[in-house]
Amino acid sequence: MDLMELYNLVMQRFETTTPKGVDLVLWGDLRTMFDANAEDELWQNQEGWSLKSWDFYENYGVHTLTIEDGTEIHMLVERRYPLTKETLERMMELKLIAESTSDGAYDLLRFIQKHIDEAGGHDGEGKDL
Repeated sequence: MDLMELYNLVMQRFETTTPKGVDLVLWGDLRTMFDANAEDELWQNQEGWSLKSWDFYENYGVHTLTIEDGTEIHMLVERRYPLTKETLERMMELKLIAESTSDGAYDLLRFIQKHIDEAGGHDGEGKDL
């Protein structure tokens, strides 16, 4: 709820002004988290991602992919994102880093594995996590 409230406040703030500096980073992160669009350059360039780590924060219901170049992609567990089968497989190879064993982490892993299995014979395009 707090993240949703923050998202709404930030989007209201930048309806009439253009974000700059740190504001641009916050706006971009929140937009990616809440309004993922498969047409965005971020999602179009998945084949070039060199994944470094994948973290799960149960208290916030967020998981984060860190790419070798330092880019962090924050994703809400309950939302779906335009991740390809190949990206999902690379995420599973990384292993999910969680603060402790939790049902939420296991649910996320099962959900991703289900999507990989369903995409089996497909190229993964258009499949949202």
